[in-house]
Amino acid sequence: MQKIGFFLLKYWALLITIVLGIIVLAAVSVPFLSYFGLDSISKPVFYLIHSICAQIPSHSFYILGHQFGMCERNFSIYASMFAGSLIFVLSKKRLPGIPWWFWVLMILPIAFDGTSQMFGLRESTWELRILTGTLFGLGNMWFALPFIQKTLHETMPTYIPAQISAFAPATFVPGTGISEHDNQQF
Repeated sequence: MQKIGFFLLKYWALLITIVLGIIVLAAVSVPFLSYFGLDSISKPVFYLIHSICAQIPSHSFYILGHQFGMCERNFSIYASMFAGSLIFVLSKKRLPGIPWWFWVLMILPIAFDGTSQMFGLRESTWELRILTGTLFGLGNMWFALPFIQKTLHETMPTYIPAQISAFAPATFVPGTGISEHDNQQF
């Protein structure tokens, strides 16, 4: 269990990036799979994605005459979250975060666009859905990932990083807060 914990502490951001990448790839693959007659694969993928997206046909892109796996807004959210997390991972988790008020400013447009459309005050355009979804996705990643990294760095005991990099098992000495591996260095 300890090795799994060390693995998750070291690769948490990469795992988030991989999951987001799989979601984006699945959404993009649906129209191509349908076009090539692979409905036995595309339909289950499409219905699986329905758990995270309403897939409204009038709010979706079409490629080769087949509906995308996600609506325009959700696709831009997940694609920008994937791009943001990929940038964070490639920066070796050194991307500085944004303050909470800037994060709120980045998510306000989607709140206004979605709420006003939901109550029938106006109809959103595909351009607005893409723009507000992208701001929302990037804002969330730019705020959350550096915040998580900072929190992990501040709360992690000083002996953990060496063990994470080496995946070395450690036996903790009760009441001291150090492991026997560290204790051997003295």
